[in-house]
Amino acid sequence: MAVHRPGRPGTTEVHGATSAERRSPWDGRVARGERTRSALVEATVELIRSGSPHPTAGQVAERAGVSVRLVFHHFGEVQALYERAAALQADRARSLIGLVPPRGPVGLRVRAICRQRRLLFETLGPEPGTAGADGRLDDPADELVNLLRRQLLVGLRPEILAAGDDAPVLFEALDSTTGWRNWTSLRRGGRRSAADAERVVVYTTTILVAGTAGPPPERAPGPGAPSTTRP
Repeated sequence: MAVHRPGRPGTTEVHGATSAERRSPWDGRVARGERTRSALVEATVELIRSGSPHPTAGQVAERAGVSVRLVFHHFGEVQALYERAAALQADRARSLIGLVPPRGPVGLRVRAICRQRRLLFETLGPEPGTAGADGRLDDPADELVNLLRRQLLVGLRPEILAAGDDAPVLFEALDSTTGWRNWTSLRRGGRRSAADAERVVVYTTTILVAGTAGPPPERAPGPGAPSTTRP
């Protein structure tokens, strides 16, 4: 309903206007601030992934296309920006890893697990052949490491249990083969493409679980034990 205001000819006020119609200039500033913060966090993630574990405020601002002043205006200090970037990456990482049901052909399960890890590690890590300024190789957070280990325990449970007394050893070998350190070794040190690295991990993982369909192999004798080999 339109209501005429006294003393202001020709002006009306519309009751029941939408929130968009009543939006104040302050709302616009809030939205711009949110866009700027998001751009700064994304820029930080991109710089870290490209091999700069601790990008400067100037580098982040340049990548985001804003002034350095806005970095400190929105985050106070660069460390807070690093923490926001890490939280964003962790959220994205968790969404890439799902549990694989322990049924069906083992080859399909192995490939599903390795494909998820390729997507995860490529999201988390720098490009091949690069490293941080301090030369340090960061591992994923404990929460993500535990999720990856659980994925193996669930998805390859029949094959791991089939190893009998050697099940713990097989599990640790699988965890190492499909883990972050091996992936970065293939991508950085070996300078392999993501597709080639995935093929290596699939092949190695398949070999590890190939012998678990039957009884576990006889353990190798320890030092000083008599040989069981006949001449």
